[in-house]
Amino acid sequence: MKLRYSYLALILAFLLGVRDGFVALWKIPGNEPLFVSPYSVSSLPAEDRKQLENGIIVRTEEELARLLEDYLS
Repeated sequence: MKLRYSYLALILAFLLGVRDGFVALWKIPGNEPLFVSPYSVSSLPAEDRKQLENGIIVRTEEELARLLEDYLS
């Protein structure tokens, strides 16, 4: 049962990353972003850029809201 729950959690996750130099959000699984922001990652600190380029898996709406506020404000 635990494996099934883990798989379900992955299906309901989002990925925050970079698309063409801009902060973008994907639904996992998915190939095309749900949202590409008008905010360039070049204006972010180096550590934030690196995290976004590696991709940040987001599992809750609260976490997503907090990260978007951090990166897009």
